[in-house]
Amino acid sequence: MKEGSYILINGLFVSAAEYKITLPEAEGLLFTEKIRSVRTSFPFFRESMEIIRFKLLLFNQSCPGLTDNDAAELKRQMERTLTKNKHFLGAVLSVRFWLSEQKLHYSIQSSKTEHSGYELNSKGLYISISREIRKAVSSLSNSTIGSEMYWNIARIHLKDNSNELLLLNNEDQIIEAPYSNIYLIKNGMIKGASIRQGAFADISKSLMLTIFEQMQIPYNETEGITEQDLKEADEVFLVNALEGIRWIIGFEGKRYFNQSIRKINNMFINRLFS
Repeated sequence: MKEGSYILINGLFVSAAEYKITLPEAEGLLFTEKIRSVRTSFPFFRESMEIIRFKLLLFNQSCPGLTDNDAAELKRQMERTLTKNKHFLGAVLSVRFWLSEQKLHYSIQSSKTEHSGYELNSKGLYISISREIRKAVSSLSNSTIGSEMYWNIARIHLKDNSNELLLLNNEDQIIEAPYSNIYLIKNGMIKGASIRQGAFADISKSLMLTIFEQMQIPYNETEGITEQDLKEADEVFLVNALEGIRWIIGFEGKRYFNQSIRKINNMFINRLFS
């Protein structure tokens, strides 16, 4: 992705090349939320705002100027950022919040995506399992706040022959890839991972469950995903709100198809933009 030339800081634009993060800014960082734009729309905007409000609440903060009235002001500032950086097709916006001198600050930065919309990857991804660290179940394990440290550690161990790593919980169940939910298809049924197993819950999940129901594909996440399930699956895919659906082609010596995934991806796009 190509970074924009300007960053919006508390409503004012500064040059990205000249902007330097100060020490108080770095030490006061609360969180960063990434939001996808597709031309003039923000496909998961409402869900993103719910996450932002939840995280602000965790840190005992409020931002009424940005988040009130269906977050109309935040959307306006995001649109300003896209226009200033001439990112008119597809982009990812990083909305960052930090505390400095007991005051809440924010910034918005946009990065141009390779494709304007959600496109299923024509070249499948290869996955491996991270065995160096197990992700524990907690009250925040379904959120990025409770997951990112595990993802950062796992990615350090990413193998050269893999595009993505899958994480395990303390029961050796496969629960997720960094920033993504995982789904397996076998014999016309889909298996996923539950937040009760410590899985991250991407904001796309409710849409995926709706799609499975509309396509009359049985879905189950109560049993958990084992490595044996991965080896026996017909199709495997990852989903998040930023990249959409990504097809997995291989795990170790196992290779996967994408026949059902293509149909699910078409439904995903139609549901977002119909």
